Amino acid sequence: MTNYRNRRKKRVNWTFEILVAILAVLLICSAYAGRIDPQSFFLAPFVALGFMPLLLIGLLALIAAIIWRRWWALLEIIVALVITAPIIGKFVPLNSPDEGPPVPADPTMVLNVMTYNVLGFNYNEPLLSGVPSATMRLILDAYPDVVLLQEGSPGGIDWADIPSLVPYVSEIKSKYPYYYFGNEGLNIMSKYPFTTVPLGESVEARSPLGFNRNNTSYLARAYDLQMPNGKQLRLVDFRLQSYHLSFGKNKSVRVSPDIKPSRMERMKRSFALRGENAAALRQAIDDSPANVIVCGDMNDITESHVYRVIKGDDLNDAWCDAGTGYAATYNRFGLKYRIDHILYRGAIKALNAQRLTGGSSDHYPLMVTFDIDIK
Repeated sequence: MTNYRNRRKKRVNWTFEILVAILAVLLICSAYAGRIDPQSFFLAPFVALGFMPLLLIGLLALIAAIIWRRWWALLEIIVALVITAPIIGKFVPLNSPDEGPPVPADPTMVLNVMTYNVLGFNYNEPLLSGVPSATMRLILDAYPDVVLLQEGSPGGIDWADIPSLVPYVSEIKSKYPYYYFGNEGLNIMSKYPFTTVPLGESVEARSPLGFNRNNTSYLARAYDLQMPNGKQLRLVDFRLQSYHLSFGKNKSVRVSPDIKPSRMERMKRSFALRGENAAALRQAIDDSPANVIVCGDMNDITESHVYRVIKGDDLNDAWCDAGTGYAATYNRFGLKYRIDHILYRGAIKALNAQRLTGGSSDHYPLMVTFDIDIK
């Protein structure tokens, strides 16, 4: 009996160590999968999406290895955590607000920027379409200097004609005298004047559902902000191709009228299209002035291939520089990912970054305080 128990214990221990070894390899692969172009290996972005779940499992395995005194398994997971530490730091930065640089006393040196996918202010949701918008209430209460929206004007409908926004129209105009409501859903609310700079595809090429002839949903627009004392700053607002988990239900947005692609095919296609979106957006950033803030719904995670293409070697991630913790911005279907990002470069610096909660969108907003040291 004793020999049997010993053999069984050894099998359990070996099984645990083998599983931990597999977990360690998967964790490392998922951390660096964003370095692989999905066009070269279509599974790479799927592997990248598994990084945070694998990290959580890895931490549990670490605790179990300590409790069960499985030192080889403990070594395996520690090595994996050390190798992936740079990526962990980008997903879960631990910046302390108390230790960051002070906010300048001169208000002309500070700019608060929010990015927010507002889901059309629930215009197409029967239960919420007539209720005063909790999303707009959140924006007005936070009162950043500039708000960059995605899915802000469904079908180009004026905000005065959206029932959930009617109670706020006068307050919006009072707090934000400068605004642009684009038919494509990219909107800006600003305390400062600006000029618009079209990027990406023209509105005329798009369908009423927001998809172009190739069934993509890439949108981008730039705004040259005129700051006090003559300072100028370019803001780029964008929304990249979504995952389209429900893509194909409507014939007008199928790949063809007779083909309803599987969920896997939809996601593969979305990853590929988002890569094309990223290249186009990166070109627009390259053509922009030195001082630029790039905000929007990337529909992809930190260190993904798309993120790396857009960020390049010259942009900083405001959340990595000034945020704290994981801060998922997508909040539906249990998919807790940070897919909204604020990137920047030039004579500016992120001082503080917040992920706000509330509202009635399927996203949460990010808001960043910048030190604008523009000559």
